[in-house]
Amino acid sequence: MKNKLNKGLAYLLLIILIATALYVFIYYMLADQIVDLRTLPTGFLIAVIVYILTQLIKRYFQKKMPWYNWLYYLGLIAVVIPLPLFSVQGDWVFTVTRWGSLFLLIPPLIEIIVLSRSKRKVQR
Repeated sequence: MKNKLNKGLAYLLLIILIATALYVFIYYMLADQIVDLRTLPTGFLIAVIVYILTQLIKRYFQKKMPWYNWLYYLGLIAVVIPLPLFSVQGDWVFTVTRWGSLFLLIPPLIEIIVLSRSKRKVQR
């Protein structure tokens, strides 16, 4: 029973991570002005905070942290990069935020694949 509860909690946390990462990624894909990168809406900031808190909760319940769970720090850096750069012009900031926000999505996707494969191995 406890193992099923842990798996269910892991899947729930992964779904939350994927949903918030998709929100951040889609926001950056739809941003077309530099002002959109500097003045982030409240919903976006809440999504980032929920993502960080979910990662911390997941870290508390997991016994070991795989290498791919550290990739989300690159995504957080991509979220923060445009904030202090007030006089930046050019498309490189959009490129960094768009591709960098994918690093928020990669770890939960890898982990959901790993969990589903481990479930298949247990059933065999």
